[in-house]
Amino acid sequence: MMFTPLLCNFAWHSVDKKSLFSQDDRMTAARLANTMWTSMKGRPVQGRIFQGKEPPQFIALFQPMVVLKGGLSTGYKKSVEEQNVKDETYASDGIALIRVSGTSVHNNKAVQVDAVAASLNSYDCFLLQSGNTLFIWQGTSSTFEQHQWATNIAEFLKPGAGFKHAKEGTESSAFWFTLGGKQSFSSNKVTTDIVRDPHLYTFSFNKVLLQVSEVFNFVQDDLLSEDMLILDTHSEVFIWIGQCVETKDKQKAFDIGQKYIELAMCLEGLASDVPLYKVTEGNEPCFFTAYFSWDSAKAAAHGNSFEKKLAILFGTIFHASESKDKSNNASQSGPTQRASALAALSSAFNPHSQSKPTNPIPARSTKGSSQRAAAVAALSSVLTAEQKKAQVEGSARRFGRNSPPDSNATGSFKEETASSVVWDPAEDSAENADVSQSNDVNSEENQDTVVGENADENTYSYERLKAKSRKPVTGIDYKQREAYLSDEEFQTVFGMTKQAFYQQPKWKQDMQKRKFDLF
Repeated sequence: MMFTPLLCNFAWHSVDKKSLFSQDDRMTAARLANTMWTSMKGRPVQGRIFQGKEPPQFIALFQPMVVLKGGLSTGYKKSVEEQNVKDETYASDGIALIRVSGTSVHNNKAVQVDAVAASLNSYDCFLLQSGNTLFIWQGTSSTFEQHQWATNIAEFLKPGAGFKHAKEGTESSAFWFTLGGKQSFSSNKVTTDIVRDPHLYTFSFNKVLLQVSEVFNFVQDDLLSEDMLILDTHSEVFIWIGQCVETKDKQKAFDIGQKYIELAMCLEGLASDVPLYKVTEGNEPCFFTAYFSWDSAKAAAHGNSFEKKLAILFGTIFHASESKDKSNNASQSGPTQRASALAALSSAFNPHSQSKPTNPIPARSTKGSSQRAAAVAALSSVLTAEQKKAQVEGSARRFGRNSPPDSNATGSFKEETASSVVWDPAEDSAENADVSQSNDVNSEENQDTVVGENADENTYSYERLKAKSRKPVTGIDYKQREAYLSDEEFQTVFGMTKQAFYQQPKWKQDMQKRKFDLF
């Protein structure tokens, strides 16, 4: 199996409550990101990330991920000077309080917070730095994994130094003195964003007006090469760009994405700092394809929608049949009717091929989709019949069979091909539904079934496998906690078998694992 390396280009924006980071710095970051994206011909996934909303794939790039206060850019230093405020940039010999959260490489990060007792939380671990002294504070509801991560961060910040461990309720007076005195702090778990079903939208954009239309029960086939679409997962927003979209429209992707976010903020309560991505056709990352029953063969096809349909559905059959016809000119009915079907299919896919569309985002047409489906069915019938005929004749020669092909079969083939290029417009909707249903079935059949590798190894109780367990299991793959459940307990917790669970899309698996504290 060959894997294509994933290229990502992220622009990370800090969120400072004192607004010390200048707009110039953010514009410079965006401009550099666009330059890099253009220089690589649009292949990288381009993302805009805000502090505090980092997605798992971004956090995993940094091991460990540590976000400290202040900055080193000239824009930040200039803002500090102009506003005449204290520069809070982290210093290795100063006082700093750092919160350590998360339990895996995909959600673990350390963020510097205000060095006061009120910043503590019972569900997290904290590092308190005072000169050369470093305390590792463990909340009563923190996990064993968090304790390990906190130690790793401490060694990263102060390699070789000695650490003082302090559990909640056993703090020394020196600890509270560094924080300015003992105060009450939160013992509530910080809530994460609610997981919602993803939504796919087509849209039209005219300068400042954005109109969207939802694609219900979407599948991979809804991503047409002539379109730009919006995928909203509530935690992230993707702008998908087809290969055949004009360059000037590709450049507007982030503007369109921002307009959509502003619209969704009012209608759906979407966060203003949600991660925004620009994804081009053929370069889809795994965190995008996870929301589809993705077929890599379809994604690898090139050309417009018409050409890709031929390449995917009939490419091999077409070339085999054409080669057969060139070597054997005894019958001319096959090529003639294939040409008719191809012409019908081309007309259905390109109904206005003589005039260049003025709208940068081609509008979808239900009628066009019906004609397209009918033409696909017609061409499929023609080429399938020709292939069957070629296989019968080839088999007779290959195995030395002297009996001639069945004349009735030949007659049936001629009748079928003669009528296959004509369809009843009244049956368009029915045929379109059949083709869509067939595509959905094929997508489901091609979906890989992933089963936890540890399913047949040692099993543990649900109470010990939970992320917030009082007696956590050690030495397991924490990203697949559910795999260590017995079959019976797995059925009790998730209400389904392991096989059924792993056949679901990745985002649904993660949603259920979060629900049962196994993420």
